[in-house]
Amino acid sequence: MTMEEILEENLTTDEGMDIGRYARVLLRRWWIIILITAGVFTPWYLHLKSKPPVYQAEAWISFERVNAAQNPNLIQSRIQRLKSRSFAEEVTAELGLTMRLSQTKDQPVLMREAVFQKFNTNQNPVTGYYMLNFYPNGECSFYHGSTRLDSNSVSYFASNLIQHNGLFFTLNPEIAEQRQKVQFTIQDFRSTVSSLIAREDIRSNNAGDLMRITLKDKNPVLASQTVNMLAEIFIQKSLEMRRQSNRLISDYLESQLAVVQERLNQSDEEFKSFQNRHLTGLDNETERVVTRLNALDREINRLQVDRDELNILLKKLDLTSDEFDATTTQYYVYRQIARLEVFRNNAQMTIVRQEIQDKDQMKETFSHLPDRNRRIIELTESIQSLENKIYDLAQQKVVELDSLVADLDKERQRVQFTISQLPEERLKQIRNARERRTNEELYQMLLRRTREAQISESVVSENVSILDPALPPDSPISADIKKKAMLGLFFGLFLGVGAVLLIEELDRSIKTREDINRHLRLPMLGIIPKVKFDSYELQDSEKTKSVSSQIVTHDYSPTPVGEAYRALRTSLLFSKKIGPIRTMVIGSVSPNEGKSFTAANLAITMAQQKTRTLLVDADLRRGVLHNTFNVRKKPGLTNYLTGVVTLDSVLNETYIPNLNLITCGSLIPNPSELLGSFRMKRFIDGINQRFDFVIFDSPPLMAATDAVVLGTMVDGVAVLIRAGKTNRDTVKRKLELFQNVQARLLGVILNGAGIEIAHEGYSYYRY
Repeated sequence: MTMEEILEENLTTDEGMDIGRYARVLLRRWWIIILITAGVFTPWYLHLKSKPPVYQAEAWISFERVNAAQNPNLIQSRIQRLKSRSFAEEVTAELGLTMRLSQTKDQPVLMREAVFQKFNTNQNPVTGYYMLNFYPNGECSFYHGSTRLDSNSVSYFASNLIQHNGLFFTLNPEIAEQRQKVQFTIQDFRSTVSSLIAREDIRSNNAGDLMRITLKDKNPVLASQTVNMLAEIFIQKSLEMRRQSNRLISDYLESQLAVVQERLNQSDEEFKSFQNRHLTGLDNETERVVTRLNALDREINRLQVDRDELNILLKKLDLTSDEFDATTTQYYVYRQIARLEVFRNNAQMTIVRQEIQDKDQMKETFSHLPDRNRRIIELTESIQSLENKIYDLAQQKVVELDSLVADLDKERQRVQFTISQLPEERLKQIRNARERRTNEELYQMLLRRTREAQISESVVSENVSILDPALPPDSPISADIKKKAMLGLFFGLFLGVGAVLLIEELDRSIKTREDINRHLRLPMLGIIPKVKFDSYELQDSEKTKSVSSQIVTHDYSPTPVGEAYRALRTSLLFSKKIGPIRTMVIGSVSPNEGKSFTAANLAITMAQQKTRTLLVDADLRRGVLHNTFNVRKKPGLTNYLTGVVTLDSVLNETYIPNLNLITCGSLIPNPSELLGSFRMKRFIDGINQRFDFVIFDSPPLMAATDAVVLGTMVDGVAVLIRAGKTNRDTVKRKLELFQNVQARLLGVILNGAGIEIAHEGYSYYRY
């Protein structure tokens, strides 16, 4: 088969995925999997055994929608507030989470409730090592490092709040009977806050009316206390922010209501006094003008109240305003603007209000997703865009209200001018009646809005509550060591399998028949199993002497190696793809791949078939076949090609019937030129007439191109590859030498393969 035919055949070969190949890889490198699995599992199991138990406490918060007109539940906003640093700092200080009790060798770890009745800190406690010393006389000393901070009776420490270095505690008097010394450390406040945030888990149901807060801690009591404190602070802060937003309008309305009420009382007294002195009424025309003036006053007052409400809320959102309050929840301010009375019949604001309500509800549905999720980011940007629209519509409404007030004020001035033309007594009567009516109407409007604001504020106080407070857990969540250990075992196994497969992918050597099909795509002539040598390393000549008589014997001993060579002989003689051949070269890519060993034993199997066989040692640089068959090295092939001796004088009969050997002969300086000479062609023609089968043992391709030169003169070349050692890239590169010459590549012989790769039937021999 020529190189062009091989390449053409390669194009039609389907590689596919060989599951069996990977299975064999895992079986071959099982020890790597075991080592990696053990290396991962052992420290993981020891870590699990050494870890103290971890407890998890949970609390449930309920949100009730009392008023359907209220905003939907703001789950994402609540979770962000609960996970905020300000909440965590308040809880850390209130519960003194920076304190860690120390453990001694002879005594177990204490729970903080056994030492302190109460313990908390400020947000900047002095870190370091602290100690409580108890004395037999009932005294107690409190130390920070080597500095004594306080010393008094145990009863004093138990009945008073001790304050030092930002620490505040009351001692449990029973601890003095259990311990002579209690040691604890105060850790960094910031890192403790970060740890608290990391240990929190806050989730809500799809309806948004329930929220669960969970926390993990080594102390079950502290875990439940922390969760409950977190829930209480959240409720308190949430209500304060809602009240703060509603209180903006309520305070304004209450202040205006007090002013108008005072004016109403005064105008009422003046009106009654005037009526007692003058009992005359107004004519119809005058009554009509006065009614119009009253209507204008009423409308102007209403518009001014609407405008003032808007301005109050807008200033809370304006960064340049002196009234901007960074502590006010901007979320509520935007939505309160959208619900103001002035926008009741505004079509644009109605649409925006409905859209932002839908977006809020949608964001609650995805509250379980992380903040960087694409849908959350899109919803957040959409909500911000709607809030900007609310702000723009509110500013436009302020301008519109200013214009309406200005227009109505001009009309009011015209009506007032008409009334001013009346007699003095009549004018005073109109003024008193109109002022009284205007103040009364304004008072009623402000009173109605004030009550609405108060009702809204009171509704907020019932909107959120702790449905199920946290209780100290009875058992740790980390008690199931077996489950976690199995996870570590599976992870180690997965890592081991992955490492073996990675090693296999990085391994560039050829090991199996599938590797040859996949990477070289040359016909497989035969697979020779690995031969077990002595434990010490042998040179080529010694190795050949040691094994030549063991693998192929005169009595056809049924060994795996012998059967492999017989299968190779059959493949060469009877393969339809190869066709009839009489002369062949056996070459290899690198030294020490077993080409001479293979050539010798293939020649033996050929001779055992009563075929006149000639084995030629064409490795003119480092020939070893004379040692294999225990014949003289000289004269040999080089001596014949140089014309020193005749052909008959270099033919050596071996102890194998029908097998003759021509050794390499004397060393010469130009072996490649000699092998490509005309005399070499005459030599091959001569031996073809005397022998049925001729095998040439050539040097490795890494050392010389002699195999390529010889390949142009014989029927074919077989390339020997050492399983697990020969690099496939090197083989591809060296086989390119045959592309530009008239040499026929017969195929590949895989040497040194495992028995399971060489032939499944070899287990029959129990080799």
